[in-house]
Amino acid sequence: MFEEKKSFHWKIPTLVLVCILVLSSGIYIGTKLRDNDTKEQNKMASKVSNKNEKTTEAFGLNENCEIWLQTIYSDNSDTKSSPIMIGTVPDELLDKSEDEIIAYFNDKYPNREVESINKYEIVLTETEDVSSVDATKANKYSVEINSGYVGIYKYDSTGKKSIVEETQIEVDSLPRTVQDELQQGIIVSSKDEAYSKLEDMDS
Repeated sequence: MFEEKKSFHWKIPTLVLVCILVLSSGIYIGTKLRDNDTKEQNKMASKVSNKNEKTTEAFGLNENCEIWLQTIYSDNSDTKSSPIMIGTVPDELLDKSEDEIIAYFNDKYPNREVESINKYEIVLTETEDVSSVDATKANKYSVEINSGYVGIYKYDSTGKKSIVEETQIEVDSLPRTVQDELQQGIIVSSKDEAYSKLEDMDS
């Protein structure tokens, strides 16, 4: 009698082949995604690097770049003085960016602003309250009104006024003639004279 031929089992090889194909596809896709991520990261790093280079790019100040100062008087006309040269830039600023240069002056001169800047000239401005400056009263004292009360002020060598003493004496409580004098300001030569005037009003 003839032997019956055994049928070949295709299921196992087919399953192995499918697994190999799936695994290969997964590896291929994963590699592509990783390559794309790497390219994107490189692009982003390149953009950040270029941005940093632009930010820190030296402004290119000339070594003889001059610094000028202009005063703006805070009266109704906001007039400006003629600029005066106050020096040249320090060597440490020659390789700095524009933002770093401006930050330097803002830190060094907190009461001044950078009005303009180029490679050969930097102009700073400062505002001065002219109402508190009177050269004719330089080195003198005054007794006058301070927010409804009597106050003692001192004028420095340039005529700039600053408060010395704030009192609790109400101007409205004083005789009319004294109020008129305070309105104009009672100018004296010394601090002792100023306090003497103050004592007379308080008596």
